[in-house]
Formats: sequence, structure tokens, C-alpha cells
Amino acid sequence: MDNTELIITQIKSLEAQLRVLHARIQSPPAQPVGPSHSFAELYGRLRGQVESSEEEIDAVLYRLPADEEDHG
Repeated sequence: MDNTELIITQIKSLEAQLRVLHARIQSPPAQPVGPSHSFAELYGRLRGQVESSEEEIDAVLYRLPADEEDHG
């Protein structure tokens, strides 16, 4: 591959990158999936339990805000 082909390849790559960046600017910003939880929050919600199953942990992580107000 000579220098001309290399330069053309780089230009095509830059054009593709610009198309992606332009598309990202045009689309609305993505909304976060949900609030993140720290380990301390999770620990506090599961305190008093000797063991927690994966389902119990998921139930705490994916609890709706209204559920948190009702239960504590």
C-alpha cells in the first residue's frame, strides 16, 4: 500500500467518524436507566439479614421510588 492509498483510507475513516459524531449531536441525549446505588445503600437496605439471595438483592436494586417511600 503506497502513501496515497493510506491517506485515502485515513480520510475515509475520518469521514466515518464525523458521520457518527454528527449523528450523536442530532439525536436527543439518552436518559439514564435509573439511579445508581452505592454498596453502602444496598448494605443498609439489607441489614439484619443473615444471607441475601440474588432475587432479594435485585428486588432492592430495582425497587420503584414509590416503593421506597412506602417501605422505608
